Amino acid sequence: MNKTVKRTQYLTEAAAAVAIASILVLLKLILPFLVFITMIAAPAPLAIITAQHGMKWGLGSSLAVILVVTILGGPEIGLTTAVYAGALGLALGYGTRKQWASHKVIALTALAYVVEMTYKIVFSIYVLGISDALSSVLTRLITFMQWIWRPLSSVLGYDPNPERAMFSTAGAAMLAVIFIIDAFCYAYLAEELFSELYRRMRKARH
Repeated sequence: MNKTVKRTQYLTEAAAAVAIASILVLLKLILPFLVFITMIAAPAPLAIITAQHGMKWGLGSSLAVILVVTILGGPEIGLTTAVYAGALGLALGYGTRKQWASHKVIALTALAYVVEMTYKIVFSIYVLGISDALSSVLTRLITFMQWIWRPLSSVLGYDPNPERAMFSTAGAAMLAVIFIIDAFCYAYLAEELFSELYRRMRKARH
């Protein structure tokens, strides 16, 4: 395969990945209740490009997704959720290309999740001026936290209200632990989906 044909093939595959990832991200606007699927599935197309063709193609595809989603859906989603898809896609693809063990790929992807969510909160508040960006993340964590905090607080003698608990040392520590668990859960599910898709694609090619 000469260089021109190879480059054309890469461009075609990258364009398809960009289109699929963009649609998955934009589903968040059309059907908000499918946000969980978006968070799990959107990184997969970009991870496949990164794993197959390298970081340069993966990064270019990720930037293209950010651009497309920003144009079609606005900066509120293009510069936050699309960045999430790109960050996790690059992490998944890089680890797979380097033939790392799955637990290392998941750990790298979880780290990318933590960094991206931190960026999302800071960017939303200080650049986009979306003041409830932090509260929306905290609300999700507090909802999960209350199932653990309320029975634990009765034993330890802490305030049973999870919204006030996060301002205590123990509550803040638990909130941080839950955030990390949340990162690993999303990383694990994204890695499982991507691995299955990637395995099937390679099997079909051979």
